[in-house]
Amino acid sequence: MNNLQLKAIRQGLGLEVSEAAELAGVQKRSFNYWEQGERQVPSDVDFLFDFMASHYAMVLERMIKDVERITIYNKDDDTKPSRVSPTLPFFRTFESFQMKTECSKVAYWRIYQSVISQLILLGKIVRLDDSKPIPDDFWIWSWLHGAFEDELH
Repeated sequence: MNNLQLKAIRQGLGLEVSEAAELAGVQKRSFNYWEQGERQVPSDVDFLFDFMASHYAMVLERMIKDVERITIYNKDDDTKPSRVSPTLPFFRTFESFQMKTECSKVAYWRIYQSVISQLILLGKIVRLDDSKPIPDDFWIWSWLHGAFEDELH
C-alpha cells in the first residue's frame, strides 16, 4: 500500500490522523510520515487498513441489501411518501456504540459510522436517530459479533 492509498482509506473511514495512528498503535507523527510518503507504510499497517477497507466494502454491501429489503415503497397513494426507509442509529460516541451493540472494537464503530454516512449520501436512508435500534434481522449483527473476522484474509 502506498501513502496515497493509506490516506484515501483513512479518510474514507472518517478517521482523523490521530485516530488512525491510535488504531495502528503508533504516534501521530509516524502516521503523518507514511501518509506524506516520507516513509514506507509498514506491512502490519498495510494489513490493518486493507482489512478495514475490506470490511467496509462487505458491510456496505450487506447494509444496502438489508435497508432495501425493509424499505417500503408507495406507488399508489399520493398522500403518503413514495418511500419509507428505516431510521438507523449513527452512534456519535464509541461508548453508545459499545453499549447498544456489545461490540468493543473501535475499528468496527468507525467502519459502521462510515457505512451509515455512505447510506445517507446514496439516499438509501434519510433519517438517523441514536435512540433507534439496529433491526434485529440485519446481517450486521453477525459481523459485530465476530462472525467474519477470518473470512476476508
